[in-house]
Amino acid sequence: MRYLFLIFMHALLSVNILFAETAVKPEQLEEVVVTATRTDRATEEIPAGVSAVTKEDISNTRMFGIKEAITGLSGVQAESRNGGYDARLIIRGAGLKARYGVREIMILLDGVPVTDPDGLSRLDFVDTQLVERIDIVKGPNSTLYGANAAGGVINIITKSPYEEVKSIKLGYGSEDTQMYNLLYGNHIGSTYFTVSGSRRSTDSWREWNEFETTQGNFKLGHMFSDKTSVEATVNYTKADIQLPGSLTEAQFEDDITQLTSDIWRHSGRYSEVFFSNLKMETELDRVKLKPVVYFSKWDHYHPVTGLINEGGASVYGTDIQADITHKIAGMDGTLTTGFTGQIDKADGDKYTYQEYVTGTGGRILYTLSDEKGELAEEGNDTTTKWGVFIQESISPSDKWIIDMGVRYDEVGFDINTDKYKEYNYSTGKYIAKSETIDEVQTFDNISPRLGVVYKLTEIFNLYGNASTGFQTPQSSELSINPDLKPSTTYNYETGIKGRFEGGHSLDLSVFYMTVKDEIVQTTEPGNISSYSNAGESIKKGAELSGKLQALKGLFLGGAYTYSNFKFVDFTEPIKGVNYDRGGNRFPYIPKHQYTLYALYKHPRGFKVKVDTNAWGSYYIDNANTEKYEGYKFITNALVGYEDSRLDVTFDVLNVFDKKYAMEVTKESGGAAKYRPAAPQTWMAKAGYKF
Repeated sequence: MRYLFLIFMHALLSVNILFAETAVKPEQLEEVVVTATRTDRATEEIPAGVSAVTKEDISNTRMFGIKEAITGLSGVQAESRNGGYDARLIIRGAGLKARYGVREIMILLDGVPVTDPDGLSRLDFVDTQLVERIDIVKGPNSTLYGANAAGGVINIITKSPYEEVKSIKLGYGSEDTQMYNLLYGNHIGSTYFTVSGSRRSTDSWREWNEFETTQGNFKLGHMFSDKTSVEATVNYTKADIQLPGSLTEAQFEDDITQLTSDIWRHSGRYSEVFFSNLKMETELDRVKLKPVVYFSKWDHYHPVTGLINEGGASVYGTDIQADITHKIAGMDGTLTTGFTGQIDKADGDKYTYQEYVTGTGGRILYTLSDEKGELAEEGNDTTTKWGVFIQESISPSDKWIIDMGVRYDEVGFDINTDKYKEYNYSTGKYIAKSETIDEVQTFDNISPRLGVVYKLTEIFNLYGNASTGFQTPQSSELSINPDLKPSTTYNYETGIKGRFEGGHSLDLSVFYMTVKDEIVQTTEPGNISSYSNAGESIKKGAELSGKLQALKGLFLGGAYTYSNFKFVDFTEPIKGVNYDRGGNRFPYIPKHQYTLYALYKHPRGFKVKVDTNAWGSYYIDNANTEKYEGYKFITNALVGYEDSRLDVTFDVLNVFDKKYAMEVTKESGGAAKYRPAAPQTWMAKAGYKF
């Protein structure tokens, strides 16, 4: 597979160079993003690795979940640990320790942060049927987005109220999978609004893995003038997902659809989320102001290992940005500066499981339901985050763009927990516990960044950057290990970007990162998670992606990711014993990752897309005791018809019904655990714009 991919990319590069030699004034692709620099800029003028999932890309995707849209992008690993109904995102190794949700990556929804102050992002409330574009910035970007953007930034952009879209979408697929969306947009004078409702559900291909979500969204926009506008969003989501757990190797080989044999067989996440924001944009001479305020409230019932979590949190935030255009020594410049602040007030209780089967000595053998039993723990946490940033972007000439920025961040934790009961892993029983945790900690950091773009030719731009990332522990991690320190990432990156007439593109990034005090998860027997700092880690990588229009309407493309991530200085504590992991590779991250695709669109509306993906082998634990072989040629196909009003598709994922694991892990001293990937599934969708 590796050699096939390299031959393909060599051919792609040769064709692109041929176009570069024959083109006089190439047509730009108009891929403009805001996320990377907080200002409008074409992707080839950004001094960082950037991927943009366009509206057209999304129309050729199932979009049952966010991960489907970004699977196969270079430098990005998007997979679900729970059957395909949530997203686990990893960018350049960041996000690896997430047990659920997204960590170490800043997530924005229409430019508004949805990442909590301690670094956890939930994607439950993102209505995938409203997504129009996804911008991904790879590598640390704490200079502009602060703490907990050590891996990168993802901005999910949904339909604007100013589009006035009126549409209906229906979808049905295998395992009684259903998708519905109704969208109505209109305006009254200079006030525009959209109202939408969506529902997704599936019985799933695996036991204890049903999923359903119901969502409502309201957006309001008002144009006071050509230079001043206000936009408000209110979103409500109810999402229920059963989490099926892992299988032993024997179970995986026998039947991937079966219920886990783990003790905790009824894990899940049942949540309600309310999210709102108010954004303004106004221009005053050379100054553009962009103030944002937002509020979210979530509640969940979350059975997990040992105990059942029940509680929620309220998050208040603001982001105030100013862009000032000016000249310095005759050079055009833009000064971007601002302030961000967040407060997260969380209240949560933990309960024992009520129904379970016991064996000798009263040891719990397995649960019978997800009903809660006795109160085991009460807690309330307050996390605060604030930061100030400034970035100067100047153009000494038509060939150069220079970005220089710095940011100061402070993140504070106030953790209060009273414990009454706990699950004792050695006896396998619930026991009385009397403990109070009262932990107050504050972390701060200064994050500088320098980025340079040089226009080598009309076709190619070179870029380089030296950037930093700042990652704090999460509240739950500090509760387990109050001695955790925040990690700091130092990233050095260079690359080349080519944009060619006719829809061809080529992007190559090479990076070297050192991470001080990387926060590492250790899975001990009984599926217990503990966290510790690695003194130093080194990440070396390369990312290559390309696209060409081989014939009119026929696009060929691919992506390749090389990742060589190692612990340099890491002593892993397991049951009070320290083990040296220096020189070991990160678990789960393969050295090689590939994607190839072909897309054909006929002028009359017929379209077909085929893509295939491969992951190389990877270690399944920090000790590097065992490898999983990975997978090759997991192929997906889509056929459809699209015009200005109608969009009909039929797709099949995992066309050849290959059996493979989405993740294999290993407890310290234990056996490998397999989380099976979905077998062949299909879906038919139809959308109509009125």
